[in-house]
Amino acid sequence: MSRRKKFSGAQLRALRKEAGYTQEDLGYRVGISRETVSAIENEKPETINSIGVEVISKWWSVCRQKASEQTRESFFSTVMDYFGFSHS
Repeated sequence: MSRRKKFSGAQLRALRKEAGYTQEDLGYRVGISRETVSAIENEKPETINSIGVEVISKWWSVCRQKASEQTRESFFSTVMDYFGFSHS
């Protein structure tokens, strides 16, 4: 199954900030470095194109309880697009 859309670093940054985590806090909780969090959020090609579903899943698990309804819906839509599923 081909990926139709990559995850947006800006969207992941907004999710982290909405949840009230610093890059260092989130990195610790997800199991990646602060530098990797920064590279993802700034969409460094070698990083954003290689992040796995496990990292996105952990990122979401850490942040989702503090995320607004709008953010949860937007993230769900991104996940559906990422995997090429229709969500209409």
